[in-house]
Amino acid sequence: MKPLVHLTFTACLVLVLSLVPAVAAPQDPVKLVEQTSAQVLNKLREDPERTRNDPEFLYALVDDIILPVVDVQGMSRLILARHWRTATPEQRERFTTAFQNMLMRTYTLQMAEHMDKDIRVLPHRSRQDDRMASVATEIVMGQGRSNIPVIYSLRPVDGQWKIFDLTVEGLSFVTNFRTNFGAEVERHGLDALIERLEAGDESLIEEAVQAEAGSGR
Repeated sequence: MKPLVHLTFTACLVLVLSLVPAVAAPQDPVKLVEQTSAQVLNKLREDPERTRNDPEFLYALVDDIILPVVDVQGMSRLILARHWRTATPEQRERFTTAFQNMLMRTYTLQMAEHMDKDIRVLPHRSRQDDRMASVATEIVMGQGRSNIPVIYSLRPVDGQWKIFDLTVEGLSFVTNFRTNFGAEVERHGLDALIERLEAGDESLIEEAVQAEAGSGR
C-alpha cells in the first residue's frame, strides 16, 4: 500500500482508542464515533509531553479504553478462521491474549506521532442494522496529502457495539492478518505462531504490513 501502510494502521488504532464506552446503553454507532472520538484525541493532545514520554500513560489508556470496545475474541476467531475451529480452548485463549498484547506493544507507543491527525465521520456513507454496523470515516492527513478512508465494522456484543474489523483503503485488517497468520500456521503449526506472538516477535506484524504493501494498494 505504499509507505503509508504502517502509519495508517497506527492512526486507525488511535481512532479505536476514541471509541470509549461513555454510554452504558447501546448507542447509534455513528453517533458513538462522532461524539467520543474527539474526547480521547483531546486527551492525548492536552498533555503532549506526557503523551510523547510516558509509556505507562499510553498503556493505561489502552487498558482502560480500548479493550472494552473491541471484540478481541471475535477478531481472533475471524483471523484464525478454520484454525480456530480445530484449536483447543487453551490455544484459543493463548492466541487471543498474545495477539492482543502484541498489537498493543507494537502500536501504542506510536500514538504520539498521530496527535495532529483528525478524524472525520461520514454518516451518509455509514450503514447499520440490528446485527451489524459499518461506520465510514476518513483520517484527515493535512499538508496537501489525501485523506485516508477507513471503515469500522461493529456488532453488538453483550448489549454494546464493539469493533471486530476495520478496512483501510479497501483492505480489511482481519483479512490481512488471516492471510499471513494462516500461512504461518500451515508452515509451522498453530503452537509455533502462538509462541512467536507470546515472545513479542514483532516481525509477524511487519510481515503482514509488508504483504499489504506488496499488494500494490
